Amino acid sequence: MGGRQNQMIGSEEGDKLVAEQIVVECRKFRGPVLIHRTGAHRAQRIVAYGFPAEAWVTKKWRAVEK
Repeated sequence: MGGRQNQMIGSEEGDKLVAEQIVVECRKFRGPVLIHRTGAHRAQRIVAYGFPAEAWVTKKWRAVEK
């Protein structure tokens, strides 16, 4: 995270991270809530609150092409 040249700062509504693993630091959160994905697949969603809430990718999604 620290010295990377191409750091994205997602600060606009609708900005999204796509990864296998995302770390979130926040003061409080709401959830988890079970959401239904395609077919029998399920996922969980949380909402993180903070001043500011921060998130970063710790393991990139291997299916993403460069």
